[in-house]
Amino acid sequence: MKKKVLIITSSLRFSRGAPKVAASLTMSLSSKYNISTLTFHHSDKIYPFNGAYFSINEKHRFSHLIIRLIKLYYAIKFISPDIIITFMSRTSYWIIPLKYIFNLNIPLIISVNTNPNRQYKKKIYFKYLIRYLYPLKKANAVVPVSKELKEIFIKDYKIPNNKIIPIYNGIDIEKIEKKAQEKVDDFEEVFNDKNIMKFITIGRLSGEKGHTYLIEAYSKVIKEIPNSRLFIIGEGPLRSQLEELITVKELKNYVILLGSVKNPYKYISSANIFVLSSLHEGLPYVLLEALACKIPIISTDCKTGPKEILGNGEYGLLVNTADSNDLANKMIQLAKDKTAREVFSKKSAQQVKIFDNRNFTDNWVKLIDYYLINT
Repeated sequence: MKKKVLIITSSLRFSRGAPKVAASLTMSLSSKYNISTLTFHHSDKIYPFNGAYFSINEKHRFSHLIIRLIKLYYAIKFISPDIIITFMSRTSYWIIPLKYIFNLNIPLIISVNTNPNRQYKKKIYFKYLIRYLYPLKKANAVVPVSKELKEIFIKDYKIPNNKIIPIYNGIDIEKIEKKAQEKVDDFEEVFNDKNIMKFITIGRLSGEKGHTYLIEAYSKVIKEIPNSRLFIIGEGPLRSQLEELITVKELKNYVILLGSVKNPYKYISSANIFVLSSLHEGLPYVLLEALACKIPIISTDCKTGPKEILGNGEYGLLVNTADSNDLANKMIQLAKDKTAREVFSKKSAQQVKIFDNRNFTDNWVKLIDYYLINT
């Protein structure tokens, strides 16, 4: 009989990073384990997943402490898993104490997709929760998505080295390559015109993604590369603010906010340069997708992930974080250097193999089986 794996996350809501990885993990593990997913909040628009789905269906971000704990306990008791994997720190903050309160001896693996030093920059108490809760025995393993994140947990949160096992996120390369071949139906004139330099990025329209720096940089790029466009895929709370900035910079005919799209890969593969302007990340999934689309990449050297993914600059250009001048210079440099773009495209096809979904699945299976046997 298959062992039961329970994945707990705040939600599976579409357009957010951790839910995407959680949903991807259900797909990867479902052939070997009996998978269930439990969420705090339900959304009608969620990522595709495999296995059973449960939700305590809270309507608000914050809930009464006792009520939430009871709901979670009875949901876990009903599902009766052999092992639990949590996504997002705020999820783990509840499950670790719950294990002590109700004396649950189910192994717990904590998956971490973001840099807590940046995510909780203004919420110091969350950092203290990590420092206090993660080293406890009821938290069996911490799985950051990058080696750089592991070093942060050791240095800043005093978590034992042997308790931290980094696992890179994985992507379905063949699926992305297939979708990348689809034809772009909108903005055909731009995408079909080889004389237009097309920059593209993907990310939630929120502060940490650094879109204001990207638009500021592009306002300088357009002066050197007038026959160019910048496409931004994603939705979020800063859309109106970014629209205003685009208007102020007189870029309405050059910067296109595409919103959420069903197949971003066809846009990426039809563009010339992918740009990531994030201020902080865990392991930026979109860089892996860009590698799979074999497109030259420019990324901020933010904490954490881009430097690892791009091999310290061997597989793409790295720029200073929150530096629109440096970003603009690198965008102009790569746009004018066709040979460099061709070299980076070939290197992207090589580097992406490290992040193949099979490696991601194999590493998770090894970790899960270890704690199923040894706990």
